Amino acid sequence: MKDKKFFYILGGVSYVSWILYFLLYLSEYTTHETIEAITFITVVMVFYFAITIIYR
Repeated sequence: MKDKKFFYILGGVSYVSWILYFLLYLSEYTTHETIEAITFITVVMVFYFAITIIYR
């Protein structure tokens, strides 16, 4: 498996798992906290994929 493909898969699985976590535990967090967390993870993942593209 190529490095770039591995990092894309790693990033995609990580992103989906975070979203699923917050959707499964909606009752434990306020709506504001959930939206803030999902927004943060999305921004970080865009940065992650940009670095992956630039690196390779």
